[in-house]
Amino acid sequence: MSENYRTVVDPTATNNPHSYALQMIGGGHHVLEVGCSVGHVTEHLVAAGNTVVGVEIDRAAAHEAERWAARVHVRDLDTEPLSEVEHDRFDVILLGDVLEHFRAPEQVLADLLTLLTPDGRIVLSVPHVGFVDVRLMLLAGRWSYQDDGLLDRTHLRWFTAASIAELLAGAGLEATRVERVRLGLGDSGLPIPDPPPAEIVRFIEADPESTTFQFVVEARHRAEAHSGAALTTTEPDWPDLDGERARLEAATAASSTRMADLERHNAALQAEVDAWHNAKIVRLSAPLRSLWGRLRR
Repeated sequence: MSENYRTVVDPTATNNPHSYALQMIGGGHHVLEVGCSVGHVTEHLVAAGNTVVGVEIDRAAAHEAERWAARVHVRDLDTEPLSEVEHDRFDVILLGDVLEHFRAPEQVLADLLTLLTPDGRIVLSVPHVGFVDVRLMLLAGRWSYQDDGLLDRTHLRWFTAASIAELLAGAGLEATRVERVRLGLGDSGLPIPDPPPAEIVRFIEADPESTTFQFVVEARHRAEAHSGAALTTTEPDWPDLDGERARLEAATAASSTRMADLERHNAALQAEVDAWHNAKIVRLSAPLRSLWGRLRR
């Protein structure tokens, strides 16, 4: 498992969940990093002046993370609450792309909050199941797990902005900062129709969250959250595709009728011109025709 999640972290990267999380955490804090893997984020947390305690289900990965962490617990938090073995209080608890792996994330979160200082923060990142590629894949009747990414086959839960807000609210938390990792149509590597139907894509992209690939959220206890950050969005202004199609068809029919009228009018004008032209020729050629007749006699 540790090899699946080994990655290089650039704290200065843009549109990146690791750099967003590192920015939110800052430096000089006592940090609990849940799902620390081989320590690719741990290293940068420590470099920023934080002390870090890690939690990792994979023993080999945990051993690697011990190069930077003060200690690393090897535990399955779905069945082994961390509060049974860890008694420190932490300024920040980082859950980077881990909540989707728990069978009961609300229970895990409730246990972890017993280890958070009263004014402490939770920083989490989760994939967004409402990403445009997932919607297109479902419309095509498919749900294809991948070795990693949005539909990692080890994911047990999926999230939207509203469901993250509900999870936080149920734990007595409120979002104080939200960042979105955004990708474009087809960037996830998921199997989607090629090409995707333009009208359907337009309908999906009317929702501004359709380009959100991941949410990165900072949250505090409600009493400490002086200003919330929006995790829920207003109902998108969905385009009325049926109405637009009907209007387009009506406009096309009207244009066709107008074109037919113009063609008939043009034909009538041409007939008048031809008649005038012919009549003029007859008048002008009368003397010549008379002369020709006399010559033939």
